[in-house]
Amino acid sequence: MHALVRIIKNDDGDLQSSWKDWHLVDPGNPAGPATLCTGEFFGAGESACEFETKAASRGGITCAVCMERLKAYKAIRL
Repeated sequence: MHALVRIIKNDDGDLQSSWKDWHLVDPGNPAGPATLCTGEFFGAGESACEFETKAASRGGITCAVCMERLKAYKAIRL
């Protein structure tokens, strides 16, 4: 399962232009919950943005930038 977040209003209280997009919560960010694409933090004690979260076992990411980053990571052969 992976965590997804939709940022509705940013830290300043402004409506996000991409508020309908679901972003991947960066699983490698040790500083706290943040989006993969922009690194915007969310959650109690992290920021004052308005957000919605959900978990998905497969898919669900609709942010184009998050998808591009994931493709770049998947292209790396270990």
